[in-house]
Formats: sequence, C-alpha cells, structure tokens
Amino acid sequence: MKTLVKNCDIVATMNEKNEEIRNADVLVEDNRIIKIENKIPEKTEAVLDGRGKILLPGFVNTHHHFYQILNRNIPSVQNAPLFQWLLTLYEIWKYLDPEWVRASTRLACAELLLSGCTTALDHYYIFPKNQPQDMIDTEIEEAGKMGIRLHITRGGMSRGKSEGGLPPDVLVQKEDVIMKDYERLVKKYHDPEDFSKLRVIPAPCSPFSVTEKLLKETVEFARKNKLQCHTHLAETLDEENYCIENMGKRPAEWMEEIGFLGEDIIMAHCIHLNDEDILRLGRYRTGVAHCPSSNLRLASGIAPIKKLHDAGAGISIGVDGSASNDSSNLWLEGRMAMLVSRIRGGEGKEGLTAREALRFLTKGGAAVLGRTDIGEIAPGKAADLILINRNTIPFAGGETDPVAALIFCGGNFTCDTVMVDGKIVVRNGNLVESDQEEIIREARRIGDKISSRI
Repeated sequence: MKTLVKNCDIVATMNEKNEEIRNADVLVEDNRIIKIENKIPEKTEAVLDGRGKILLPGFVNTHHHFYQILNRNIPSVQNAPLFQWLLTLYEIWKYLDPEWVRASTRLACAELLLSGCTTALDHYYIFPKNQPQDMIDTEIEEAGKMGIRLHITRGGMSRGKSEGGLPPDVLVQKEDVIMKDYERLVKKYHDPEDFSKLRVIPAPCSPFSVTEKLLKETVEFARKNKLQCHTHLAETLDEENYCIENMGKRPAEWMEEIGFLGEDIIMAHCIHLNDEDILRLGRYRTGVAHCPSSNLRLASGIAPIKKLHDAGAGISIGVDGSASNDSSNLWLEGRMAMLVSRIRGGEGKEGLTAREALRFLTKGGAAVLGRTDIGEIAPGKAADLILINRNTIPFAGGETDPVAALIFCGGNFTCDTVMVDGKIVVRNGNLVESDQEEIIREARRIGDKISSRI
C-alpha cells in the first residue's frame, strides 16, 4: 500500500544535514519511506493532508516503566526523594498483577502515541513472588496491540533488603532465575532485523538492588547474543553514597570495572557524575537516557547532558516512570530537556537549542537504541512519522521559526497524526484502533483497587 503525505509546510528530516524542506510531499510504501520531494505526482491509495502541519520522524523514548502509570500523583510520595519514594512504592508494587500490567501498558502506550512517540524502551523489573512470573509477556502482547515499536527490557532485582539492598525480598529473584528468563524472552520475542517492532534488552535494575554477579553475567550474555543492556546510573547522591560504602567506588567507576559501559549500554539518568565520570562515559560512547521531569520531581538533580554529548556519549530522552514524572508525554519531555539544560553551568552555558532537543527525541534516541532504520525521514527508513498541526493557539505568534516553535511554544502536546511502521495509529489527535474511553475506564477501575491498598 502507498500513502502520500502532501503539502507539508515543513518536513523536518533529522537527517545528517538537518534538512528542513518546505512545501514537501513524502511518499510511503508499506512500512518504509520512498521519497521526499516537492509535488510528488504519484497516485496512491491513501493521502494525508500536510497543509498547516510540520512532519517529523516519530519520537523515540529510551526509558520508561509502564506499570507505574497507575501510581501517578500518590499523596504520600508527592514530595519524596528517590529512596523514600521507592521504599513506599515497593510496598504497593508487591500487588502488581496481570490486569494491572495489561491496563497500565495500554494507558502508557496511548499517552506515548498521542504525544508523537513511535518507539519506546520500557524497563520492566517488578516480579512479585506471589504473582505469575511471566507478566512481562502480557505487557509485550498489549503493546503489540497498541501498535507501538517496543524495546522491552527484562529487568530484575537480585539484592534484597536481607542482603544489604533497598528492595524487599518479596520483589527479588535469584540470578539464575533472571538469566534463564533473559534466554526465554530473547528466544521467543527478539527480532534484531531492520524495521523490527520488538527487541529484548537485559536490564538489571540499579546499583542498589542488584548483585555484581548479575551485572557481570548480564553483560556477558548480552554481548554473546549481540544485545544491548540497560540500567539506572548515578541518579541520586544516596546511590553514590551506597556505591562508595558497599563497592568502594563511585557508580560510573564501578560500572567500568565490571565491564558495564559501552556503545551497547543505555544508562538512565546519569546526574551525579564528576568530570572524570563524564569523560569515562564519553570514552566508551555509552548511551544516556535523559529524564528531566522525573529528576526534577524527585529533586534528584540535573544531568550534564551537554557535557556528556561533547564527551562522546550518546544522548536521548526518556519520560521515566509515570509515578515519578506523572506523565508519559515525550513531546513535553523534549521541551523540559531544553529548558532545564539552561540552569546547568549558569547563564545558559550548557543550554540545549530547540533543534538539539528535537534531535535527541528522534535520531539521538534511535542511535542510543542501536538503530539506523528509524529516527529520520529519508528514503529507505521506517515509516514512523508524526504530523503536528501549527494552526492551533499555542503556536500562533511563533511563526518566525516554526520548527523551534515545536519546543518553545508547544503547549498542546497531542499530535494530529501518528504513523508507526506505515500504519496510522493516531488520526485527528485520537487513537485509531483503540478505545480511549475504555482505556481510561479500565485504568481508573484498577487504580481504585490499588488505592484501596495504600
């Protein structure tokens, strides 16, 4: 099937030249982009009207926790720092069950898609002992139905409270259990080919919840099977103090020692890094998932994104869990990344431009996920496209630089049209094949059950 996106005000390609093509058409055949030109004459089965709109590649979210979306805005942790926040929520996450996973996945994917996110990495790491141990499969199934391109990370925690870790033992698994499930999921689901809609990433949770044995075995398994790895790193000073007291090293230094840095590694947060740490991550070209709203919400700090980028680290943007961000809106997160960067260094010395933020949302995210098939509008790339309507109140008055206005003036944060893998999943700002009202009802029903346990 061929689809023609006609008369776009601007096509912001995010290609190597950062070309922004005015009054352009884009031709899509099946799941890939065929050409970008002015006035493509070809007749197609479907036509999308791009007048008054800007066309971009779909946004790429590199860090999330879908299951947390039903824990938004909980009063007892509204002002809590990370460790207090975790200790409170661990007691709630003990009750994670299949219907919670199903409803939260649908809600998280809906919010991501509506905000222009076409590819998402989800860090799933909660496996309560009294619940089915394959609930991650439920998430994979539901995300597939929603149509999003998914990088599912099989997380895990192997160091419980009884062994000096932070989480309660009921949420902790033995290393061999986690390793066996890596193998199962990779064999059952992982697709490494171009245009893949599902990839599997092993992902030990965090320095204060896993053993060194699990980290070492994970990275060895991943590299043997040509997979990426993912974890949290340097999110808070509490984490830094924990690593110094228990490992004798700062978090990034410890990760280097055990071999958990590299182009195949994605680290979430990376806030509390000294200059040596920044150079260390850059030297290994490690990927970073920047989550500014969550970092502000938990008073964790502001990541040195400009310095990391200049040092050679890969930079991308993630929404983090919706119990620490309270939103899964990736477009909004791009704006926050630009704004908060201007605080670091003073007088905007580490500030991002609007176009840099857009690049980290698109091609930067693709690169961190090890993908060359998404993140830009170019012939041969995946047909992951978003149309943003300029003819709305938030953009009026910002016409002098329409592309930058997407970040500076964006206040609507719902895309007009979203295409994933050549299929339209959002049209006129609404989900196409999913019942939004039913998603909301189910989320509220299960959310009420969770609230009754708090």
